[in-house]
Amino acid sequence: MAKISKKIQDRIKAAMRRFKPLLKAARERDAGRADTATLALDLLSELFGYDRYTEITSELDNKESVFDFAIQTDDQPRMLVRVSPIGFAPDDRYLLATAQYAQLNAIEWIILTNGIGWQVHHVEDVGANAPETPVVLAFDLLQMQPGRGAHLETIHLLTREGHEKAGLSHFKLRLQMTNRHYLGAMILSDAVVSSVRRELLKLNSDLRVTVAELRENLAKGVLRPEIEQSNETQSLLHHLQKVKEAELEERRKAADPNRFATRKGPKKKAESTRWAAKPGARRKAKAPGKFSKTANGDSTVRITQKNAIKKVLKRTGDAPAKPAGRGRVLHWGK
Repeated sequence: MAKISKKIQDRIKAAMRRFKPLLKAARERDAGRADTATLALDLLSELFGYDRYTEITSELDNKESVFDFAIQTDDQPRMLVRVSPIGFAPDDRYLLATAQYAQLNAIEWIILTNGIGWQVHHVEDVGANAPETPVVLAFDLLQMQPGRGAHLETIHLLTREGHEKAGLSHFKLRLQMTNRHYLGAMILSDAVVSSVRRELLKLNSDLRVTVAELRENLAKGVLRPEIEQSNETQSLLHHLQKVKEAELEERRKAADPNRFATRKGPKKKAESTRWAAKPGARRKAKAPGKFSKTANGDSTVRITQKNAIKKVLKRTGDAPAKPAGRGRVLHWGK
């Protein structure tokens, strides 16, 4: 059962205790449509929790009078409500016109009620001239007992809090995923048939049976013929096959050893062939070559860029020729 707060449970139980006698009395006196509409408005407010002044309106552009109320949240209509006299079943004569109005205004839900019986229809655009309106939820308020979890959950689906939590949408999805056509397609799918075959082989390893043979036996001997042959089941089988093929393709790509062959790898940093200074250090500027004179009058030319050269050649009149080495300091005497 969905988690329902104690506050909501108390509100539903109190409203049911109050309105059950009123609904029975209205049915006994055969109340008309206007009185039933008043009861429905009170139920929407006190039982289902919608604010009757801000969230329930009858002022939408409804020239053909195909519905009585509209339930809106965040200033957007979400549901249309059509009320029938309490002595008659919920009237679906205007359902098509109401569905067309709902489709034009992007409204998903239609409620048909006579105060006692409540039917919730979902508006579906199937591409035809008229939208489809399958029944998603139906219940009789006089048969509901809020003390039972299932009954309380059913009522909660139509409440304001349930609608905010997408209760009807989830309930509709649950109905779709568990209908006989979907379950039939799942039973005939490759995954389920292969699982059945594996379980049979556990019972007898000498068994020789193929997947195709098992699928045929399931379709003809286990399932009803109209389920296996229906268009809905076949379309679901086709969809499941596409899902399987997509999964196999993802596995193939994941197992491909060459899947990264075209991807460029990280570039290797080229080794530096130049002197690199430490961060924050300043490189000493090259010493320019220039002539200068010493204290004793010798002429000196400094042509070195290295401080490690300490040897000084002093040129005199009988000094040898200028050495060809680089990085030296030469002195020529007078």
